[in-house]
Amino acid sequence: MGSTKEPDFIISSITDASAVEKHLPSLRVLLQHCVNDEPEISSIGFLAPLTDHAATSYWLDLLSSSVIGPGATTSLLIATAPGSDQVVATVQLARMAKETHAYKGEVRKLMVHPDYRRHGLGRRMMDEVERVAREQFGLEMLVLDTSKETPARWFYLRTGWNEWGICPDYAKSSSGVKHDCSFFCKSLV
Repeated sequence: MGSTKEPDFIISSITDASAVEKHLPSLRVLLQHCVNDEPEISSIGFLAPLTDHAATSYWLDLLSSSVIGPGATTSLLIATAPGSDQVVATVQLARMAKETHAYKGEVRKLMVHPDYRRHGLGRRMMDEVERVAREQFGLEMLVLDTSKETPARWFYLRTGWNEWGICPDYAKSSSGVKHDCSFFCKSLV
């Protein structure tokens, strides 16, 4: 039985305005797929249908306010498709501003384009965000939350995250229905 080679995705950080310009169209499309395709299981902060304008505005606001520049508090990692500039996955790492919380970060909005799921890309993105948190920022702990009713919960459980609590009716899916939310943490030391 032959083995199938997984696609060779390129994972990098968005660090300057030219990268934003280059990747903005595929960032918009990725966000729209993750919100609009399955709104009953999507829980990343937007109601469906997410318009072109709203998706583009989200990325421009995020990138200009917290990702690029000397005061950047969020790292945006992207994965591009083999031989392409198309963004097929993203994940964000937000660092905490308070001195007493500076040892930890929050993982936000892991998104994988539907056409590229089931290739290990989500796991690779999480491995990379953990590496960046530990090696570039010296973080000791990461936290995240996700709707209890989504496949994401099972993904985090399988990838070594510790579920420490569930809050009833904390999250809304993109369809507008309230769901319980699972809270996770992971030690990096």
